[in-house]
Amino acid sequence: MRTIDLPAPVLAPYTDAQVRFARQAWPMRAAQELRSAQIFRALARAARVAGMVEPWPSRFKSAVRDEVRHARLCANVGARLDAAAPEYDDRPVRARLAGLLNPIMRAAALLLVEVAVGETISMYLFRAGRRSAVEPLTRAALSSIVGDEVRHQRLGWTGLAALWPLLPPLLRAALQREAAVGLASCEQQIALPAIRCLERRDPFDPAYAALGVLNPETRVEAFYFAVERFVLPRLTRVGVDGPQAWSQRYTTLQRGN
Repeated sequence: MRTIDLPAPVLAPYTDAQVRFARQAWPMRAAQELRSAQIFRALARAARVAGMVEPWPSRFKSAVRDEVRHARLCANVGARLDAAAPEYDDRPVRARLAGLLNPIMRAAALLLVEVAVGETISMYLFRAGRRSAVEPLTRAALSSIVGDEVRHQRLGWTGLAALWPLLPPLLRAALQREAAVGLASCEQQIALPAIRCLERRDPFDPAYAALGVLNPETRVEAFYFAVERFVLPRLTRVGVDGPQAWSQRYTTLQRGN
């Protein structure tokens, strides 16, 4: 969906305060989508060096364009809602890549954590947001992104399965740890803040969901559904012990620190 295809926002049903709250999400989404583009760019380069044959490097490169388009889309929606311009910070991506100097390990780790696991969780979160969204501009933008997220998570799992036979035993063992640490990180960033909101019984205006902001309860449910029903079984199918990675996610993280 090109940005010119987006419908005009319909904000009459909402108060200024409700719109101000909801529009803050769009610059953050734009920044996250650009970080995803940087991950896919690094993955495409590492895949070539690691010996992954076509069409894999080209597919990863195509995903870069998808994520850049998402970033522009989110920035455009935010601008239409008078949100602040996105602030892009590439330090987390640079720190992640600095710890993955071996090209084949970089390709495998990025495919596993950021693409297979990360894009799967992202897909379920965007689906939940689209399901609740009522405002036309918001719903159209979320629908556009969801379609690509479905393809990206599939690309992660199939790409990881293609790379797995190229991995020596030591790197396969290292990926078990990557899975555990990655799951812990996802839980800390996505689920735990929402759980704390629920524990504090923070009020949540239903209009926020209509404007594309996930209810904390919905966010928690979508996260754990994605992990337990999809991510863990698919990890095991590829060759990583999914249930073990999940059960040891904080033990492994503490050992790494």
